[in-house]
Amino acid sequence: MHQKLILRRRDGSMTRCSTYSHFSAAFQSIKVINTDGKVDSVPLSELKAIFFVKDFGGNPHYHAHGDFSDESPKAGKAVKVTFHDGEIMRGRVINMSEGHSGFFIFPADPLDNNEKVFIVRSPDLKVEVEG
Repeated sequence: MHQKLILRRRDGSMTRCSTYSHFSAAFQSIKVINTDGKVDSVPLSELKAIFFVKDFGGNPHYHAHGDFSDESPKAGKAVKVTFHDGEIMRGRVINMSEGHSGFFIFPADPLDNNEKVFIVRSPDLKVEVEG
């Protein structure tokens, strides 16, 4: 089964697509199926993050609070990520190994439309361990 993705580019644009094959933090690009049904390979260097979403539409009336609660993921380190454009995301990270193109974060808010997010490493990315 293909998973729904939203590719957020560093230039602010985004692409809705789905997974083509397994994705790993060790990869330098991601293969996706675009809305025309064609396979594309997107270099991670063009991306800010890859959002693995439950639904493309989400809930436009819900605003993720980003705070940890009893229902938040328990495994991993609690982190606050600040992107180059000022966007802030809080969640838990299990493995932030250096040498990989990025890392996965599981959002603090369990009602968030994002199941997980792959954060692409960049010099202007700020990651703070909380707690």
